[in-house]
Amino acid sequence: MNYEHILLEQSEAFALHLGQHIELMTDRGDSHRELATGFACELSIEHAYALRIMFATGAQNAACALLQVQYDALVRAAWYAYVASEADFIAMADPASGFALPHPGRMVHGLKARLADEPGLAGLVVPLLAMNDAFTSALGHHEYGGINPMLRDGTGFPAELYDTVVRSSNGLMYLAFRLLARQGPPSDFIQSVDAALAGFEHALPMACFQDPALTD
Repeated sequence: MNYEHILLEQSEAFALHLGQHIELMTDRGDSHRELATGFACELSIEHAYALRIMFATGAQNAACALLQVQYDALVRAAWYAYVASEADFIAMADPASGFALPHPGRMVHGLKARLADEPGLAGLVVPLLAMNDAFTSALGHHEYGGINPMLRDGTGFPAELYDTVVRSSNGLMYLAFRLLARQGPPSDFIQSVDAALAGFEHALPMACFQDPALTD
């Protein structure tokens, strides 16, 4: 079995392991903020699942494009949880406003701004931004019919790019599960999700998680 298959199997095992922890949640909050955050987290996790399927079936270029969608869903979840105002939630549900939402870039800016007043969010926001920088640099023009897939046609998919995309997807998935765990009543449940990292570090972009000050 080659390295790519091993990493993909480890990624699937990690996803199942995190899912088992989430299934232990007995209750979730039902406010607009908690419901929207939970839905966006689940959507990001679903994109991670689809990304693994695409890699497993040889659709590497489509998998690379989906990573950005996975990231955007998690940014939206974090924005719902920590930045969105009540007026934002009203606009989201209003057909007359076109179900208005800020562009993901504005959501990222809002999350960065919150760090000044709420440094505890660094555990979510800092690795979220670090992974975006890592995979954006690696992907270049790989998505959206860019030049890279055409230049590499017939030469095989680069192992280093595969590694970056899969690990980044796993890291985003972990952050989504962790944020989802926060949408229930206060408890020590979040610690059980953190503990789920043990044994799967090799499937993650651990450089994004190694600062001991990153707690949220």
